[in-house]
Amino acid sequence: MTTRREKSKPQHNKQWEATTEQKPKESRSIALEAGKFCLDIAKLVFGGVILAGIMQQGIEFNSLFLIGLGVVLLFVVFGFYLIKKSK
Repeated sequence: MTTRREKSKPQHNKQWEATTEQKPKESRSIALEAGKFCLDIAKLVFGGVILAGIMQQGIEFNSLFLIGLGVVLLFVVFGFYLIKKSK
């Protein structure tokens, strides 16, 4: 006869052990996808800076290119860092 406490104790589950072993692979793939995402954002920001410069909407060119270049470099460096971390 089993008591309520024995029934409430977690049983060893092989499926649970298998999912905990896959954690490093999942975190690596998430880091890889996040790195690719950061590189995509950098490309979009770069394109936006170029288009804003062409449109001449009264934006100061020096500050536009300086801020745009800084944001693009930030996303590129962080993207490559995440990709390197995933491998």
